[in-house]
Amino acid sequence: MKGIIGFIKNWALLLALLAGCLGHDVFIDYADKTVYLIFAMLLFTFCRIDPSQIRFRKVHVVFLSVQLFGAMGLYYLFAALGWRNLAESGMMCILTPTAAASAVVTMKLGGDAASNTTYVLLSSLLISFVAPLWFPFLHETAGQIPFWMACWSILKRVLPLLAGPFLLAMLLKYAAPGLHGRLARWHEVSFYMWAACLVFAAAQMMDAVLRSTAGGKLSALLAFVSAVLCGTLFFLGKRLGRHYGDSISGGQSLGQKNMVLGIWVAGMFLTPADGTTPMAIVGMGTYIIWQNIINSWQLWRRRQNENGNG
Repeated sequence: MKGIIGFIKNWALLLALLAGCLGHDVFIDYADKTVYLIFAMLLFTFCRIDPSQIRFRKVHVVFLSVQLFGAMGLYYLFAALGWRNLAESGMMCILTPTAAASAVVTMKLGGDAASNTTYVLLSSLLISFVAPLWFPFLHETAGQIPFWMACWSILKRVLPLLAGPFLLAMLLKYAAPGLHGRLARWHEVSFYMWAACLVFAAAQMMDAVLRSTAGGKLSALLAFVSAVLCGTLFFLGKRLGRHYGDSISGGQSLGQKNMVLGIWVAGMFLTPADGTTPMAIVGMGTYIIWQNIINSWQLWRRRQNENGNG
């Protein structure tokens, strides 16, 4: 029994992905309810964060530059080679903002969750303004959406899920410090809430991929590119983060993406004129798998080190 529990703890993220993929027909109907899980999950996490540490830092400028210019550079490189589908997929894998739940993994790995949380907000603001400004030059259908409407459509899917739990955590800190302290001590619950969210995220990913008209060869190529980009972003984030004092937060900030939001943005701006599902969604969907394989390995390695086996 102890071995089974240890296995679940080590590989909870991958088990959640497998469950979501296999049962996507069931879970897809409830995917919109994950906002409540994410809200509760972030509340537990934010009760552990010192609000004075949530501030803009030099490393965030570096990460924003990688996110923006990396996406633009890769897009124009692939587009010049005539690889339009790869260009859009790679661009979205880099430009998509950091997942709000990355703070949970950052904290579990022993990193700076405050720095990571700050970057979640900054990277979300970046795509909220860049997508409506830049995408109309890449895709004619994107130009049909008014700029401020497009900005607000993205922001309203991100900001409430960040601001709500944070403000409630701060309110509890001063109005109900006892409850605040208990939530802070029970922060481990947030990780399993994130695993539950992944079940529904995997179901959404599977549904988007199945609706795509990409053939097997193109799907495999898009998946390969997303795997390379995922590994590169985690590696680059850790190297840059180490230079500024926190490789764990850096890896999560650049590597762990809010691909559910990214897929929604791609559907909003990059849908072809004939209404078919953007091919980029296949690459973005498989990115969810790669980033959770990396995080599962990191969590397993940390647990091994804590047990004296690493």
